[in-house]
Amino acid sequence: MRISGHLNLLASLSLVVILAGCGGGSDDAEDTGPAPTGGALANLWFADSDSYHPLDKLKPNGSFYTGTEADFGTQNPAYAADTATQSRWAIDTSAVPPEGKTLSYSFKVEGVNAAENAAKALTSNLKINTATGLITQSCKGFPECYDNTSSADEDFLITVTAQASGGGRLVRNFLLRVRRNN
Repeated sequence: MRISGHLNLLASLSLVVILAGCGGGSDDAEDTGPAPTGGALANLWFADSDSYHPLDKLKPNGSFYTGTEADFGTQNPAYAADTATQSRWAIDTSAVPPEGKTLSYSFKVEGVNAAENAAKALTSNLKINTATGLITQSCKGFPECYDNTSSADEDFLITVTAQASGGGRLVRNFLLRVRRNN
C-alpha cells in the first residue's frame, strides 16, 4: 500500500510537471519566429511628491536625482518643466529585434508587497511607447498621480514584453520600488 501511494504521488507530480512544461493558450503561435534580444533590466527606486507630480527618481543611496546627473539615465522626451504632468525620467526597456523584424512593447504591473489597488493605480499612471519600449509616467496632480499611502515601501514587479513581428518575443522584468510617505 505504501509503495502504491508513493507511485500515485510520483505519477501525479510528473503529470503536473509535464502539463506545466507544455504551456498552452493562443500565444504559442506568436512565438514561432526568432526572439528579440536584450540585457537584464535594472531595479529602480522612486518616491512620490505628495501626489501632486509624477514620482521622483531616487539614487541608490536614497537621495533624489535632479535630472542633471550623468547617471540619471534616460529622460522622457515629453517632459516639460512648466507643466509637470510628465515624468522627467524614462525607463528604457528596448530590445534588439531579429534581423528584418520590428518590435512592439507591452507591460504589466503586479504588486509584490503592494496591494492590488496600488498596482492598478500605478498602472494607470505608467505609459509605454509601444514602438520604442520607453516607460514614462503621466499624471495631472492629486488624486490622479500615484501616491504610496501605505506605511511601508511598495515593490512592484514590472514585466515587459517585446514582441517581434512575425513571431518571437522577449519577456523581462524588474522591480520598481516606491518609498513610503514620510
